Amino acid sequence: MRLRQIEIFRAVMMSGSVSEAARRLHISQPVVSRVLGHTELGLGFALFERRRGRLVPTPEAHALFAQIQRTWGEIERIDALSANLRRGSSGLLRIAATPSLATSLLPAALSHLRADHPGVECDLWASHTHEIESHLVAFEIDAGLAIEPPEHAAIVVETLAEGEMILCAPRNWVVDPAGREAPGWLRDRPYIGLAAATPLGERLAELLQQGGHWPRRFAGVQTYALAGALVEQGLGYAFVDAFTAANLDPARVRAMRLAPRMGFRLSLMRNAGAAASLLLGRLQACLQQSACDQAKALEPRLEGCLRIVADSRAER
Repeated sequence: MRLRQIEIFRAVMMSGSVSEAARRLHISQPVVSRVLGHTELGLGFALFERRRGRLVPTPEAHALFAQIQRTWGEIERIDALSANLRRGSSGLLRIAATPSLATSLLPAALSHLRADHPGVECDLWASHTHEIESHLVAFEIDAGLAIEPPEHAAIVVETLAEGEMILCAPRNWVVDPAGREAPGWLRDRPYIGLAAATPLGERLAELLQQGGHWPRRFAGVQTYALAGALVEQGLGYAFVDAFTAANLDPARVRAMRLAPRMGFRLSLMRNAGAAASLLLGRLQACLQQSACDQAKALEPRLEGCLRIVADSRAER
């Protein structure tokens, strides 16, 4: 039986007549009678007996109707889901973010998304950028979130927001009020750096070298989130993205801008062969809102600038 045949048969069973079934389905009586006739012909047995102008279901019809009723709830759920997807109000989102963004920016964005669309379900990954690329190429996720991901032929990269690198240092360290210059202020202080080579990390290393600053490395870590956690414990200073810095404890961490400013792009990644869904568009707007909120929250906590190089032409 096809879905249209099931729909008409169910309507007749529930209403008890062809005329009432036609009224419920907003079709004509001849259409109902014709579909029933074709259905019985295809099944090879009668569904109704005609007695004194009334339709009386056969035992076979009752057996079919019991199964159809069990199935119909799923059909209605599919219909409701399609309507929600059309409005972008529910569905499944599979998202991967770099570990630092997964713990700093993504939770706030998902909170905004769920407030407006409580029917949304999410599968979440915390992965490094190259792993996010692999997930996207294999269609294992719908979107990736990273800072300045490299170009990839199979991946569309859209800028969500601009950010900047921030110096984070233990608050109990004594600060030179006169200059706050590197390498003077940070000389012989323990440094927490990223172990993995990234385009952003390479830019930072070049900037430090231009300023004649050679950090005394205490630890190498894989994520800005871990670097920030070590700073909170007073183990050293680190350069982290603004979203990570905004989520560190201000009672334990002093945050400072860099001079010259070192900016970066926060990007949303998706497979070039997959169209962006309405729900993904909602997520993008929530991520942009969260990035804006965190930038505003960080602003009053910034305590001046750390001058890396004196010549502003070193800024990129």
